[in-house]
Amino acid sequence: MKKRNKLFLTILAVIACVGIMNVRAAITTGSETGSDGVSKIITEKATLTVTGVDAGDQLSAYKILDAFYNANSDVITYEFTDDFQAFLTEESNDLTVDEYFKLTSGDIGSGSTTTDSTLDDLASGYASYIKTNSVSGTAMNVAGTTASQTLDAGAYLVFPTQTLRVYAVMVGNLDYTASGNTWEINNESIVAKVDDASITKGVGSEGVPSGSYGIGDTVPYVIKATVPTYPTNATNKKYVITDTITDGLDFEAVSSIKITDGVTALTNSNGTFTNDGDQTVAVAEIQGKTLTITFTVDNVTSNNVTIEYGATINESAVVGGDGNGNNASLEYSNDPYGEGTHDTSTDGDGDDGEAIVYVYGIQIYKHSAQGSQPLEGATFEIYNDVAMEPGDLVETVTTAGDGYVKSKGLAAGTYYLKETKAPTGYQLLTDPITVKIGPNQMGDDQLQDTNSDGYYELDVPNATVGLLPVTGGVGTIIITLVGLAIVGGAFYFFFIYRKKKEDEEQKAAN
Repeated sequence: MKKRNKLFLTILAVIACVGIMNVRAAITTGSETGSDGVSKIITEKATLTVTGVDAGDQLSAYKILDAFYNANSDVITYEFTDDFQAFLTEESNDLTVDEYFKLTSGDIGSGSTTTDSTLDDLASGYASYIKTNSVSGTAMNVAGTTASQTLDAGAYLVFPTQTLRVYAVMVGNLDYTASGNTWEINNESIVAKVDDASITKGVGSEGVPSGSYGIGDTVPYVIKATVPTYPTNATNKKYVITDTITDGLDFEAVSSIKITDGVTALTNSNGTFTNDGDQTVAVAEIQGKTLTITFTVDNVTSNNVTIEYGATINESAVVGGDGNGNNASLEYSNDPYGEGTHDTSTDGDGDDGEAIVYVYGIQIYKHSAQGSQPLEGATFEIYNDVAMEPGDLVETVTTAGDGYVKSKGLAAGTYYLKETKAPTGYQLLTDPITVKIGPNQMGDDQLQDTNSDGYYELDVPNATVGLLPVTGGVGTIIITLVGLAIVGGAFYFFFIYRKKKEDEEQKAAN
């Protein structure tokens, strides 16, 4: 059961007390009189506190009810402030103070932004009026997670004048309690009715800020966004996610995008996402390099949504360096009763919160083994698996006249280069060359065994045809010839010795 406004209960208590005792108290009053011409406005103060705020938030209190004291009858009454009465008049609302006391209010201490309270409904309308008509309030002092201010007795509407969060309006009452022969003014402490919005973007899976892919690969991106619960009577509920990718990436079709509301997968009909009740939850649109997803917040059933989409790496991708970074941004209303919005970007690996895709490459320099002559026409097959089966072939490249050739757009990993054609007059390499590229173990995204341009520099010499051994040079050939001469000389002397011995044996026999 919803509670009645505390002010109403206080009035009933006061009326009961007046009939029983003569309550006399030193209540501080000003010169302004109430509608009865006798009661004086109460200027006695108490402290209004709001907990659960952020240090960067600024809150203000706007008075709704003034408190008046009649010293003759010892009675406290309440009347609408001029600003609040002007709001009621503009709304053609003939609400009386007595009717105000009968309004139901949400649980002030709960912090919930959603309510069916008739008091909250009225207060939210006044919040819009305050913004439109620049009504002045009293700024509250924020220290840590608490906002407070000492204010005159009465009822106050509290909401932020500066925040990145989503607040509902709050009503705080600085009222009186009759205690013995005295009136005691009550301090009020309320819990902020507030919610938050945030967004993160991962590469491959949630929470992964970077990854490595090759040209032609599809990068799976995951965006996780927190959806604030807007107040029931909010008039501004904008929530739009925008993702702009770099020139080195191309979006897949909008029909391939997946959105999950909490744990419920939404149905994608060419970019229009609906729930099981056939309500439109979001609409996605791709224009060039920009993906825009606009949510209907009232149809989002959870506090978080997950967006999954793919982008293919093209020939314009940056090789090495800072990689191909991009981030998603969220524009959401942090002003539920006005027109204000706030933009926030994803948290990621880069300086600006980017999700980064790294692309690498291999640069081959082919030259003669006996000198530095560049060799044209050497053909290499590049594989990404040691088995070097046909399905693992990445690319076939051939060196140009300067002896160089590049393979651009490789993901981090181990590659194997097999020479399938050697330059004319040169020996074909018999064994594959192993190349390992990617971030080093320090995790600072510098390449292992590569230059600053993101290419693994591979120096490949070739020996000419006819030289033995293939991997040797002149020095090895001389040693081989000397060895052959020694072996030949040994055979020569062996045959001379054998001939001489046979001749001696023949003479002895005669």
